[in-house]
Amino acid sequence: MIGRQIAIGFGIAIVLPLLIFYGVRTFSPPPKYQDYVTNIPLKPDATTAERQADAEKMQAEQKALSEAKSRFALHLFYASALLGYLAVLTGGLMAVSPVGTGLIFGGIFSIIHGYWNYWDYIADWERFASLLLAAAILLFIAYRKIPKPSNGH
Repeated sequence: MIGRQIAIGFGIAIVLPLLIFYGVRTFSPPPKYQDYVTNIPLKPDATTAERQADAEKMQAEQKALSEAKSRFALHLFYASALLGYLAVLTGGLMAVSPVGTGLIFGGIFSIIHGYWNYWDYIADWERFASLLLAAAILLFIAYRKIPKPSNGH
């Protein structure tokens, strides 16, 4: 029985972040390198002006790719953080232990995954505010008394 509960909790903890990630990819696909960057063959006899133009084009393409990656990371961050916080809060309020534990861990993993992809782009005040919210939710569920499920008596 305890093995089944552990498996359920572990399964939820693993599936939830994957579900969020692929949900975001479905509605906001990540950029593909080949859609932004063209491989320009370098000509050995190119003039300085041609090399300069090629370098500027490559920089512009890299900048566009970086901006597209940032947009995807932002979408993933907001979805992961919002749904992760919700999962942690819901899991903390549930009386069914394996599901609640799975949601808490899955929510934490989802939040971490969202931060992992967007950390370089997020402002310090956004990091602080979102981590403060995460800490508040964890403290709230840690100190809340969860009712025991009734066994029909």
